[in-house]
Amino acid sequence: MAIVHAGSTRVGWLSQVMTTDFCPWANRFVYWLKEPVGWFVLATAISVMVGLYFSPIGWTLAASLTAILVIGMAWPWVAVRVTRCGLHPETDAVHEGDSCRMVLSVRNRIPLPVWGLAIEGYLDRHMAGETNPTASLACVPPLCTAEFCIDVTPRLRGHYPVTRPQVTCSFPFGIWTARRELPDVNPLTVWPKCYSILGLFPVAGRTNADQGDGSRGGRSGDFVGVRSFRRGDSAKHVNWVASARSDSLVVTERGGPQSVDLDVFIDTSRGASRESLDRRIRVAASVLSSLHQVRVTTRVRLGDRWLTYRLDVRGRRQMLDALASVPVDGETCQPMIPAVSKASITVTGSADGEVAIRISDPQGGRRGGGKTREIVVAMDDDLGIALASLWQEVRDARSAA
Repeated sequence: MAIVHAGSTRVGWLSQVMTTDFCPWANRFVYWLKEPVGWFVLATAISVMVGLYFSPIGWTLAASLTAILVIGMAWPWVAVRVTRCGLHPETDAVHEGDSCRMVLSVRNRIPLPVWGLAIEGYLDRHMAGETNPTASLACVPPLCTAEFCIDVTPRLRGHYPVTRPQVTCSFPFGIWTARRELPDVNPLTVWPKCYSILGLFPVAGRTNADQGDGSRGGRSGDFVGVRSFRRGDSAKHVNWVASARSDSLVVTERGGPQSVDLDVFIDTSRGASRESLDRRIRVAASVLSSLHQVRVTTRVRLGDRWLTYRLDVRGRRQMLDALASVPVDGETCQPMIPAVSKASITVTGSADGEVAIRISDPQGGRRGGGKTREIVVAMDDDLGIALASLWQEVRDARSAA
């Protein structure tokens, strides 16, 4: 039997004392110390006091610190105001994890080179660790207009920029950062990452269509079998060979493709981690893209919204734009109750990162795997591998192989 000793409460007590804000009302008076320039101002004031009451060397220190302060604050302030910047992505939409080239145009209006310019706030989405600038320039030549191509890789879906981007500069000492809003900027939409799903959607509908899956009886399509002649059948569909053998009129039965009346429910509620919600959105985007590719008409409930998309390129873009607009922390939405009489796909998730895909087929066909089946993708599972064999026919084919 394992024995676990009680941990020391002193460390937790000290940590609590060191991290507790006992005077929140005084924060506004000391926030200026968060910038290095605040400490330089404090050191200058102390040097002046030393020069007044103790030693003349204090004046030397105060003069040196003042010179550093003037240069460290004046040059960044000038740099962001004598330059005019613009940021334009070469494409207006890209998937998560795909590289995107952005063009940064800079115009320098003074006969001196400008160092240390950076663009901040374009690809930030209030995520931990995303404090790096979107673009940085070492030097801009004097009296010129230049364009720089920068490759970026967005990691989180959304419509960018979320806030107004800023031109920043902290050269040469980094003690103070001058900021100015970027006047010329084009937006970028980052769609959820889509994974390839092999095979076709295994649920067949009842409505004849030009494209689709199923074996609904009709006068066109693949050969299904034969049946007895019924009033209204065309003579050109009579199978004369089979009729001669049975001494009665026999008609060739064919099965045309069908389109299913499908509802897709996507759970975007709060309560799960951001990573769990992102995996859920990626699974939903992959499923919807697969259905769109095989031209299955769907009605999507995203949160509390019902959305319907056309089966063309514009409809696919609208679908991905709607998924990209889901808040990173989820949204408040009502419980989803699929209709019993309609085929549906429900994409939900748990707090630990699992994604559940529930497929309901009122027809209950053998090829569809039964009336209701559920596929669970664990947090540690690779989405690309798990979604590739999502449909039942692909898993059966691999098992047979």
